[in-house]
Amino acid sequence: MSEPARGPSAAAATGRIRRFTLPNGLRVVLAPEHGTGVCAVGLRYGVGFRSDPPGRAGLAHLLEHLMFRRRTRPGAPGATEPAGGYANAATGQDSTDFYHVVPAGLLGSALATQRGRMDAPPPDAAVLATELDIVAEEIRRNITGRPYGGFPKTVLPPLLYRTYANTHDGYGDMEALGHVTPQECRDFFERHHAPGNAVLTVIGAFEPLATRQLIERKFDDVPARPVPSWEAPCEPEQVTDRQGRHTDPLAPLPAVCVGYRLPDPVADLNGYLAHVLLAALVEQRLRERLVRRENRAVAVTAGCGLIGGAFAARHPVTLACTVTHTERMGAGEVRGALDTELAALAADGPAPDELRVVANRWISGLLRHHDAPHARVRALGAFELFHSDAALYERVPRLLATTSTAATAEAAARLRDAHRAVLTLAPQEPARRTQPPVPGP
Repeated sequence: MSEPARGPSAAAATGRIRRFTLPNGLRVVLAPEHGTGVCAVGLRYGVGFRSDPPGRAGLAHLLEHLMFRRRTRPGAPGATEPAGGYANAATGQDSTDFYHVVPAGLLGSALATQRGRMDAPPPDAAVLATELDIVAEEIRRNITGRPYGGFPKTVLPPLLYRTYANTHDGYGDMEALGHVTPQECRDFFERHHAPGNAVLTVIGAFEPLATRQLIERKFDDVPARPVPSWEAPCEPEQVTDRQGRHTDPLAPLPAVCVGYRLPDPVADLNGYLAHVLLAALVEQRLRERLVRRENRAVAVTAGCGLIGGAFAARHPVTLACTVTHTERMGAGEVRGALDTELAALAADGPAPDELRVVANRWISGLLRHHDAPHARVRALGAFELFHSDAALYERVPRLLATTSTAATAEAAARLRDAHRAVLTLAPQEPARRTQPPVPGP
């Protein structure tokens, strides 16, 4: 991770977005939205699944739970849980973020809540045990206990990648996490959750200068700590397609997921955005063909980013195309249909009208998602953390709208010629019931 600018004088403004950095390294993004009546506060750290140490899969996720529980600083004046609004947190591949949406008059309390999370989790074995139970229940509810719950986000990476950072299940290995000690949690916090490895974002109905002064008062006392360097995991070159099979006892129908490695979204943003639209084109074409015309599939999705969306991770990012199909269609036919569309797009590109419709639909979906204050505050924090440019949040729709058919065709040619991972999901047949013999006369 590049070292952020230091000192309160390190400030910049782009349009309505204002950015500055505290002496302890905490980067701050302010985006006033007058007349909304609410404020959203986000705190995003540059640590996620890929930072889990070997043998401790899910430790970053566990720290998210411990820090979310730590809402206030004991004894701190005014450190009360805000009334009203809502709060949540999430752990991704490369970041952990906490967000809070409150009535505008409670902005100070929301900031105090986030300030409390910047203190180390308490060394309490009972609290640790409680949060481990909660993590286990979350995994059961969202992954193992629902049809297609971990497909493809937890089962595709081990097939497509080779390094531990990219292949382990970051939601958590409960057997390994059962051996985690409070001291390990504190050490992980001290290493990864420094203020210089975080972005604090505030959007909504507030006055920028007064809010900056409030943030400086509340967060200046967080001691600076070394910021861990970040390098993309060094993945060996993929020299062949990889095939895998996953069995889901809860899935009613078979499915196929084809995964590709993508260009670095930071170093080659325009190339990456071309793949974002390519995924949308492939999804639309396969849905029209396999679901609507042939009636051999029931669902098609294609997108960049396995967890959190297209702009929620550093390199490497995955493009995954998933088709849930009927028994009348084989996995090879799904691959063939995908290859046909990629070949056609690589040879001719999309028609300008087709690309315009797909781009407009993708952009409108993004903007609808950002209608929610928590989605906006999270997106601003992610762009600042990963791209060092929160204002990219406002430019991405225009960049997508101006992506050319030639760039999209080039992206299709890249995937057409790339090695990939093909993961098939098979429903597990329930055990046949043995009928008791009918008694004779």
